[in-house]
Amino acid sequence: MRFAAGLTAAGVIGWLLLEALKILMIPAAAWVMGLLAVALKIVLMALAVGAALGVGVFLFRRARKAQAET
Repeated sequence: MRFAAGLTAAGVIGWLLLEALKILMIPAAAWVMGLLAVALKIVLMALAVGAALGVGVFLFRRARKAQAET
């Protein structure tokens, strides 16, 4: 009988923990997704700035080379 009581108590505690985690995981998942969205935005902005600088340097060198040839 003690064994069955222990299983019942473990089941009830497990169920309560599961329900608590269901409640807590929704805002936690939203928070993590928000952090990932911000990180992705920062990475994409850095790539865009890097690409713009690369194109600018390329055009600047091309213009200097064309000017030196004339």
